Amino acid sequence: MAMTGLELKVLLWDFWRGLKDNVDIFFRPIIEKYGLTMMQTRIMMEIKRFECLTVGALCNEIGLSSGNASSMCKKLEKAGYIKRDRNPRDERFVELRLTEYGETIIEEIEGAAEKKYGQFLDAGDEEVIRDFVAGIKRFNAIIRKMVLLK
Repeated sequence: MAMTGLELKVLLWDFWRGLKDNVDIFFRPIIEKYGLTMMQTRIMMEIKRFECLTVGALCNEIGLSSGNASSMCKKLEKAGYIKRDRNPRDERFVELRLTEYGETIIEEIEGAAEKKYGQFLDAGDEEVIRDFVAGIKRFNAIIRKMVLLK
């Protein structure tokens, strides 16, 4: 019997909730001691990945509205994690960079996450891990196809 649209929607919602819950369970103990939320940590990790990021580019990377991103970045700046500077060539753009303190915190968080992930990767069967990664890529490709349907 074929799956209905409603069944697919419920399956995707349940998958998303389980994924989000498990990622939160994994990361929350690591980031709690810094007083950061999951989204604040994600913002800082994206800034680290690109070294310098505009608010607009950040929004594109993590799917936030510009208002929400700006508000979160102001809080991160006030806490000393990031710097927000207007681009001197075009003041419409706000550039985001980690402060030295922010870099230190993200390195600590990434180190703790790597240690935890490393335990899984070291103990895991390489074929299972390859299949897992391939499954994630297939899932994302299917979702992209669904999104592009008119």
